[in-house]
Amino acid sequence: MAEDQQELAWMDSLGEQQQDVVENPREQTAQTATVEDLREQIIQAEEEPGVEEEGALARLFLNMKPWQRLVLAVLLFLNVALCGCMALVMAGRVALPF
Repeated sequence: MAEDQQELAWMDSLGEQQQDVVENPREQTAQTATVEDLREQIIQAEEEPGVEEEGALARLFLNMKPWQRLVLAVLLFLNVALCGCMALVMAGRVALPF
């Protein structure tokens, strides 16, 4: 029963707040403008670091010479191949000849 009374009081307070918003359109406009300004600031703040972080990684690989990129690609291939072979041996799918 106490919970029902709390819910009713809460619903009444919501009704009062809605009446205040309707009665004061100037305050609502000011609040809306403030919220919109905050949204724009958040969007601008999110856009700036993301572009710089993505660009830094891309610049790292784009600034390499072609032979350096080839060496990295070959090393990556060998690493994946070795890990795959080790996994097959550990799983017992391939037996070592010795």
